[in-house]
Amino acid sequence: MKQQAEAPVPRTIYKVAVSRVRAAELLDVSPGTFDDWVRRGLMPKGVKIGALRRWDAEEIRASWYDIKEQGLNGDEDDGENPFDHAVG
Repeated sequence: MKQQAEAPVPRTIYKVAVSRVRAAELLDVSPGTFDDWVRRGLMPKGVKIGALRRWDAEEIRASWYDIKEQGLNGDEDDGENPFDHAVG
């Protein structure tokens, strides 16, 4: 009897270095917002190799957690709900 070949087990491949657009996607922000955060020092500048600039995905995550821990996320309660105008 012929033995069937087993289907390969799918592997998740985690990217180590990502482009500017992908870095912005990781944070669910626009590339322009990501650029602003880089300029303000909230996100790493990335590494330029030849004509390409890439960001370390783990550094992006670490920077995100730093923003949360340092309270730079603007989450202070000002007593106003930004959605009050949309709800009658």
